[in-house]
Amino acid sequence: MKKLVIIFLVLIVGQSMVSQEKINEFAFEYEAVTRGFYQKIKVNKETLVFSEDRTVKKSSTVKLNNKQWNKILELVDEIKLKNLSSLKAPSEKRKFDGAAHSKLKVLYKDDLYESPSFDHGNPPLEIKGLVDYIIELSQSAK
Repeated sequence: MKKLVIIFLVLIVGQSMVSQEKINEFAFEYEAVTRGFYQKIKVNKETLVFSEDRTVKKSSTVKLNNKQWNKILELVDEIKLKNLSSLKAPSEKRKFDGAAHSKLKVLYKDDLYESPSFDHGNPPLEIKGLVDYIIELSQSAK
């Protein structure tokens, strides 16, 4: 967690004390699924890949700029990654086909952090900012 704080402070101050390699060690995946709906968004420092095709053969790629990536890093800095798997979903509509099942995965270095399933469009408050921003960025890939 200290490394995340350091990354955040360096980005705010504008210094280059943290190497580009550390910033590149983050990757994100958001997936929302029902019988008739599929959406997968993969994000890394350089690109966002969006697909509505379960085979992911048809996808759109958007290049991210530094401002967008820095915003993602700010939002992930507000999350305690070790607690991601224990978050509680604020609603349960996905359990009766009222919403798509969604999950957020965060890869940092060699560690994978994964949220429990939650309703698409209604993530746990702790990850709402990050999930909403990733979905917002994906709109330009449609």
